[in-house]
Amino acid sequence: MTRIISNFVLLAIIILQPSCYISQYTTLNKNSTSQSEKKYAFHLALEEKYSVYLDATWTTKEAHALLKVFESMPLGLNFHFSTWSLSDEDLENGIKIETKDKLKLVTMSRNTLPVEGSEEVLSPDKALYYAVVQFITENGSNNAAIKLILEERYGIRVDVPSYAALTALTTNETTKHYSAFKNKDLMIFISILEEFPKALHKIPQLKYVIRRIDDKIRAPGIAWTSEGYIEFSETLFKRDYIDDTRRLIAHEKAHFLWAYVFNDQLKQDWTALGGWYQDPNNESGWSTTQERSTFVSDYAYTENPNEDMAESIGFYLVYPDKLRSCCLAKYEFIYNRVILMYGKRYAPSSIM
Repeated sequence: MTRIISNFVLLAIIILQPSCYISQYTTLNKNSTSQSEKKYAFHLALEEKYSVYLDATWTTKEAHALLKVFESMPLGLNFHFSTWSLSDEDLENGIKIETKDKLKLVTMSRNTLPVEGSEEVLSPDKALYYAVVQFITENGSNNAAIKLILEERYGIRVDVPSYAALTALTTNETTKHYSAFKNKDLMIFISILEEFPKALHKIPQLKYVIRRIDDKIRAPGIAWTSEGYIEFSETLFKRDYIDDTRRLIAHEKAHFLWAYVFNDQLKQDWTALGGWYQDPNNESGWSTTQERSTFVSDYAYTENPNEDMAESIGFYLVYPDKLRSCCLAKYEFIYNRVILMYGKRYAPSSIM
């Protein structure tokens, strides 16, 4: 009986040994992947998936960063053969695209690439992302590509089937009151919408942005949160300072966050921070116990907690130094309760 048991144990050891050796070999092989092998893999993926050929100026990490950005782009985009090099030169939008003998020659500024240990919580590769957007949209001239990015990445459409139906419960207007966005306008949208944390890129209730022919009867931007769209005036996109246009776009999107994303506790805490209390004697229905100096703008001071939050988010994303200098507590609130919190989440379904 003892001999039978011993033979059985010996047989078991013999059977198990190969699997142990295979497991050790697999682990060692996986851990011993060289930088050159990784670099080759990243280069190969860019070539096979996107027809992007990198020259010798690209390091392994830089090639990987570029691949991740391409992989984040919507499906359905067409990519033509292109060769890419890196330069220490500062380039407009971080990229220069030339065509020679039907071949695209792309030069990218090295400073668009993510910096190790970057303090940018939202996304350390925003500059790289926007440079790639310039490439994909052919410097903002490819309308179809721009609209695809807006819809797939940010959940926003600009082609409205029926303005009459969309505005039936708000302004009750028709096509004649609106015009199509120009490509340069849509590129401004991409530049500011990307500044929001990834989990806030898409808000399901925000479906359309529309461009109103100026009639001087409404504000430059209005968020119709109950009907799922934002309207902007034509003159907003004719301002000398594009950053102010970007700030207002962020402001209007923030109203959708207040209406559909932020929970009651966050809104109550923000209301308390601003010293807000309901006041039927004030036209806005609200007043504050705090001084004007603790608000980033006159509008934020005279309206209500919702507008105060929208103004503060707009300034945080576009003019952060101004918000920090006047309203440090609000700057830190947005950083901790909005930017940091939602920056750690990657799917809109996780916040609804």
